[in-house]
Amino acid sequence: MSIEVRRTQAGLFLLLRRLRAPLIVLIVVYAVAVFGFTLVPGVDPDGRPWRMSFLHAFYFVSFLGTTIGLGEIPYPFSDAQRLWAVASIYATVVAWLYSIGSMLSTLQDPLFRRIMLENRFANAVRGIREPFVVLCGYDDAGRLVARELTEEGIGVVIVDRDPARVESVEIDRLPAAVPALQANAVVPATLLSAGVTHPACIATLALTGDDATNLSVSLNAKILAPQRPVICVAHHHEHQAAMARVGTEHLINPHDTFAERLAQSILKPSLHVIYESLTTQTSTPMATPPAFPRGRWLICGYGRFGRTVHRHLEQIGIVVTVVDEQNVSDKGTDYVSGNMIDATTLRRARLGEAAGIVICTPNDTTNLAVAMLARELNPSLFRVVRLSNRRNTPLFRALEADIITLSGYIVAAEVLRIIRAPQLSYFLRLARHQDERWTAQLLERMRERIGAEIAETWSITIDEASAPAFAAARARGQRVTVGELMRAPDNRELCLGAVPLLLQREDGKSLLPADDEELLLGDRLLLCGREITRGRLRWSLSDQRVLRYLTGSPQRA
Repeated sequence: MSIEVRRTQAGLFLLLRRLRAPLIVLIVVYAVAVFGFTLVPGVDPDGRPWRMSFLHAFYFVSFLGTTIGLGEIPYPFSDAQRLWAVASIYATVVAWLYSIGSMLSTLQDPLFRRIMLENRFANAVRGIREPFVVLCGYDDAGRLVARELTEEGIGVVIVDRDPARVESVEIDRLPAAVPALQANAVVPATLLSAGVTHPACIATLALTGDDATNLSVSLNAKILAPQRPVICVAHHHEHQAAMARVGTEHLINPHDTFAERLAQSILKPSLHVIYESLTTQTSTPMATPPAFPRGRWLICGYGRFGRTVHRHLEQIGIVVTVVDEQNVSDKGTDYVSGNMIDATTLRRARLGEAAGIVICTPNDTTNLAVAMLARELNPSLFRVVRLSNRRNTPLFRALEADIITLSGYIVAAEVLRIIRAPQLSYFLRLARHQDERWTAQLLERMRERIGAEIAETWSITIDEASAPAFAAARARGQRVTVGELMRAPDNRELCLGAVPLLLQREDGKSLLPADDEELLLGDRLLLCGREITRGRLRWSLSDQRVLRYLTGSPQRA
């Protein structure tokens, strides 16, 4: 028996059990009233005695109990009948009031409303036909992911333990209707109701703020639907290892992700612009790379985030001084203990001689205060400030820091990157190993092809289903190169507004494939470019006449 059927039966059983006594009272009152009218004698217009039939009695009591008052039928009543009618009126009205009150009380009962909400949620999930993801956790990251995915036509099913977050789904103005349930996602029945085994489900996202919860969700999702990928957030490395052991395909540690990006950006500023334009969907290739300094840096706050940033900066040879209210126990760490909001503490840390500062305490008020004080003491300081609550974004933007990092924003960017273009992860890993000259050349190429528009990232599989024109060309023995495919279908002298980033085939991967690279059936091509380019590229791969035109082959009559 399915969970949906059991839940429906539970709701019906609860309703009938709560209304059992009122229904019995109502039935008994109506039965006595009807039976009494068949026994009480009346007088017809001719003066002869008569008694109501059961039909007349039931008909009269039916409108009598609702106090409609259609009159005495079929003849004027005798005094005895009117006396019985008065008694029946009060009895039926009281019975109805009791029954209606009990029904309203049942409908407002938290347990009954919970069952009805679960029924409505399960029915909504069961009716989904387009691809969707199960999103466990609707905090800052969940909100950004839900909005971006629904705007692209990918459905989202939300599960969160916080009722306020679930209620906010309706007022967040998402582009599409999103089923949401306030429940514990670690319960297997909840995941089943959310659709982890639904044929249209494409992934499960464990984005709650608790690593233990994310681990349980990942484990349950892999057991219930082992073929579905799981994307999970982990803030602690020990949980990250456990998540990997249960088979989680994609692990996101926002602290490691940001710290690694910061370190790479110091070495290769162009890579920072490339990463932002390919993952965040808010920046463009025309953005100016920040002038990351390579001198001594300060880290204010030595929690998990601060330790991670400290480790990555030291790995690239940056001298770091830690400022924290507590003594730092790590050996070999240059630190100053004291109140970070006190100018004396920052002066002891030689803030005036520092090139950059990372302010990463978990308290937004403290971060704002330290950032303002640091700007006052050293106006040329490069400031990286951590934002913990997205509601404080306007304050941090007014601060005009060089970089503002929000863990939820980092998580959302990583999740969207994985769902939109799984190959992008591999490309970015390869790009980290390239030098600044290589990344600067790629950035310049993106600027030429994409310009100031938002860069979309997508993958295409070159096979008979997705590229019938290409398959037909290969069957004729025709050679098609990357450069030919990147020409405009209406004017082959012009290039499409896209850059091929990665070519993947069975025998390996090719980073930034050259224009003369020959394409084969089964290849997967990762591209970034303007939104309109995706449709034009699909046209080239589907229309044989267009592909012949692009390759310079003669047209058939």
